[in-house]
Amino acid sequence: MADDGNANDDLQEDIRRLRTEFDSLRRRVESLEEELEAEADDPSRPESDPETSERERADDRSEGTGAGNAADDEEANEASADHSSLRSSGTARDWELAVGVRWLGIAGAAALVIGVAFFVQLAIEIGLLGPFGRVVVGTIGGLALFAGGRYATTRQGYVRWGRIAAGAGMAVAYLSIYAAYGFEGYREAIGTPLWAVLAALTLLVGVTAVVSIRDGAALVVGEAFLLGYVTAALSIEAATLAVTPVYLLLLAGGLVAIATVEPWSRLVLSSTFATYGVVLLWLVEVEPSAAVLALTAVLTLVIYLAGGYVLRDVTATRFENRRYRVQLIALPLVNAAFGTLLLENAVEDAIPDAAGLGAIVVAILLGGAYVITDRGSVKADGTAAAGSVGALALGIGIAVGTFATTVGALAIVCVGVLAARELEEPGFRYGSHVVAGATGFKLLAVDASELAAFDAAEPMATLTGRPVAFALAIGVFYGLAWWFAADQSTLSEAERRFLPPLEGVYATAATGLAVLVLALELSGLGVSIAWVLLGLALLVAGFTLDVRGLRALAIGVFGLATAKVFLVDTRDLDTVARTLSFLVLGAVLLVASYAYARSRSDVSLELSDALGLGGGEGGDGDLE
Repeated sequence: MADDGNANDDLQEDIRRLRTEFDSLRRRVESLEEELEAEADDPSRPESDPETSERERADDRSEGTGAGNAADDEEANEASADHSSLRSSGTARDWELAVGVRWLGIAGAAALVIGVAFFVQLAIEIGLLGPFGRVVVGTIGGLALFAGGRYATTRQGYVRWGRIAAGAGMAVAYLSIYAAYGFEGYREAIGTPLWAVLAALTLLVGVTAVVSIRDGAALVVGEAFLLGYVTAALSIEAATLAVTPVYLLLLAGGLVAIATVEPWSRLVLSSTFATYGVVLLWLVEVEPSAAVLALTAVLTLVIYLAGGYVLRDVTATRFENRRYRVQLIALPLVNAAFGTLLLENAVEDAIPDAAGLGAIVVAILLGGAYVITDRGSVKADGTAAAGSVGALALGIGIAVGTFATTVGALAIVCVGVLAARELEEPGFRYGSHVVAGATGFKLLAVDASELAAFDAAEPMATLTGRPVAFALAIGVFYGLAWWFAADQSTLSEAERRFLPPLEGVYATAATGLAVLVLALELSGLGVSIAWVLLGLALLVAGFTLDVRGLRALAIGVFGLATAKVFLVDTRDLDTVARTLSFLVLGAVLLVASYAYARSRSDVSLELSDALGLGGGEGGDGDLE
């Protein structure tokens, strides 16, 4: 919830953002004035290229709003470093420069790394040097290439080429050290212990990451951590409980620590897949105890939730970057999905009767993350709030039976909507929408076939059966439709812009469920009459409450009933039932038509007018 302190912080942030944009605009104006003066002083100067000017304006806009994403920042820096070359060569050579620097460099780096791998294989076949000598030569060569690339980046200004070369050099050095243990012939010849190779690879990754962070090279840092995860996967061969998870936690913690300095959200998000992927491999190979697996899952969850907290610093203008916001939304969701999978696996091994506990633990952690961000100096984590609602519903669904799952999910939907209103956090409402949609799908796919139908001889089974489950959902959905229709002010801008009217969605869903459950519980003539009466009830409610949407739903139900009577009942029912079906339908439709006629101010309801005997316009029967 928002308090005065957060309001003041938001106001200060808006002032800082406006000041930054004003400074950027002033610099742009001064730059344009200087260019105009230079052109006036030098008539021979060629006209500026429109596409180049557009790139310059885009760079200025990026400078004014701030870069939100790490890789985007790096690309912007590289473009700035090569900008003078682009201007001097003209647009006709832009594609040549892009291909020559970027793609030829990447292809060359890949070819070099593959060539080193083939060199290692060739050296084994012809006996060139010894295994230890090959490792040393490859490592030194890779480090030299890394140093040369860094020198080209920092000293000569060739940012893109230098970082490609540095990344290739690191890969060569890593592959050379890895060969000392990863290749069986090297391992037997050198006698390299696993711990020594892990230590050397860790040192290489750590030093490279530190140096690249200092240089602001996000892509090289990403490569370093990627190779770090390869090292973590290699550590599984140690077949111990602690080495791999501790290594992974250190890598994840290192990325979160980096995020406090550089807001590289893409690296943090990508690392979640790498971390949990290696954890799953470790789980399959080592088969750790339930306690160790649960501890690893919880610690990993906490670390990445802390990463989300770090990346939500509201003092930065990077929230204006849409890609950055999407990554912050995805981070807790991916984290919660993998965490739930691991914790449920641990619970299944340790306490089989406590299924669903893992998802509930994840819901509690996500709720705690929202509370901490909401009360801290960062942007509140609405995604964690939404995820907590979904995880709690999932936990209840795993823990209890089919009927109880439906009841619990509906209760969670209502609680989430209330929490969103009281805490002024739409994230809880987003989670409720997702749970409501999942509940509707469950009613159609599971409850309709698995729950017991109405049976007067079995009252207990009926109370926990299909008609009650559907009736509860119908009541809740109609209630939510009324809630959202009466309280539009609490809806967020995103809900108004990107979602259809919520009152219409929930009312339509409730009506559809009502039509379906009547068809399931009744048959033949009963279905036709029930549908007609449902349409009549909706029509009455629509006129009484003056809600056009309900009247439209009534017309839809009448249309469905009419189609059934004319297409099905005439063929499948006997004469008596068919007659009753048509009589009820005709009578109700005439009543509905009369109700619509009374609602129109330009329609006369006087019998004399209907027979063409009236003498005046309108008549006393006209109603507003």
